[in-house]
Amino acid sequence: MLRRRPPSFKHRRGLRKPSPTHTPIPLLEELKSTADPAAALRLLQHADPDLLSYPVCSSLLYRLAKAHLVPEIDSLLALLRAHRVPCKEAAFNSLIRRFGSDGLPDRAIDLFHALRSFEFSTSAPSVQSLNSALAALVENCRFKQARALLAQSAATFGLRANAVSYNILIQGCCAAEGSSSARLLFDEMLQKGIRPTVVTYNVLIGHSAKKGDLGTGARLKEEMVRRGVQPNAITFALLMDALCREGNYAAAKKMMFDMEYQGCKVGLVNYGVLVSDRGRRGDLDGARALLAEMKRRKLKPDVPIYGALINYLCGAGRTAEAYAVLVEMQVEGGCEPNAAAYRMMADGACRAGDFEMASRVVTAMLASGHCPREETLRCLMNGLCGIGKVEAACSVLEEMARREMELDGNGWKALVEAALVPAEPKIKTTQPGPITTQTVTL
Repeated sequence: MLRRRPPSFKHRRGLRKPSPTHTPIPLLEELKSTADPAAALRLLQHADPDLLSYPVCSSLLYRLAKAHLVPEIDSLLALLRAHRVPCKEAAFNSLIRRFGSDGLPDRAIDLFHALRSFEFSTSAPSVQSLNSALAALVENCRFKQARALLAQSAATFGLRANAVSYNILIQGCCAAEGSSSARLLFDEMLQKGIRPTVVTYNVLIGHSAKKGDLGTGARLKEEMVRRGVQPNAITFALLMDALCREGNYAAAKKMMFDMEYQGCKVGLVNYGVLVSDRGRRGDLDGARALLAEMKRRKLKPDVPIYGALINYLCGAGRTAEAYAVLVEMQVEGGCEPNAAAYRMMADGACRAGDFEMASRVVTAMLASGHCPREETLRCLMNGLCGIGKVEAACSVLEEMARREMELDGNGWKALVEAALVPAEPKIKTTQPGPITTQTVTL
């Protein structure tokens, strides 16, 4: 008797139960529909306290932080504290890092020390919160304060630093005190029984490579292999970049074969180093050949690689090729250009005097939700006036007004002069066949 073959794991995996649908929270939906985050906070302050929950408050906390509304953030934190709303530490860690990126390290540290005053399901602060606070300090060049916080957290909160903590400190130490002090931190890490990660070594290798000390970088790579830490594509990219800066492009390209031999797959970051080097040295045909090589190896170039090529082509005045690359990245590469790619293309077209191309790029940029620089729009408007495209120039002026950008005196002068020039008659010719009839539209 034939027994029915059981379904394979692949098929069984497809029979998983669908994830449960989440019930919408009315107050959360109402806050999300309020465009102004400050107005949403006022709405929350007048809501029933029983409706306050972590999803509602964390969503608004993120919006307030993104809008840099520090007094409103304080009000929301006071509301959370007063009503003992159960929270999760992730939202506070994000806020600590946001304070750091906004140049407010003191606020970040104050919030870290105040975490125990909030209602958490687990003990706070955790080592993740510590790492967020360390990152906020290091980002604002407060390395000594970060070192002191690490020691203080161990004594006050009983927090044991992990590899991420030391990676942050080592990165800050490289910038503040140099590689010798960073190596002492690395040794301290080993003494405490914390195993270095590939990120730890990449920070040290990257600092050595940036200083032009390729020998130290290579020795660090050998050391990490001896300690059982596998180099990744970024490790090799850092060394390749150092070789390229020394003018040894051939050795950098050969390193991609070496990394594959050592079991590390070549990534976009490695080709990005080579493309940037070719562009810096003016070998734009070589940079385009690298893109073709990537496609042969089934590697899809990403936005930074396309953007670098566009930048260098525009810098060389080859704007038509740059525009072709911009189109290629969308049609063939499936990449949506970012604001930087659009800005480089628009500025390059303006520098080349091709204002019709620049106008097309700016139109696509606005449709994609990106904003051109004020200088770009001024240059574009002046250029359109110079070639008699008054209507298009007025459209640019309207866009500037919507974004509260100002036009300088030269721009107004160009617009007035272009408006005073009489329009040339448009001649419509009947086709096909020889020209027999002409219709002039005045």
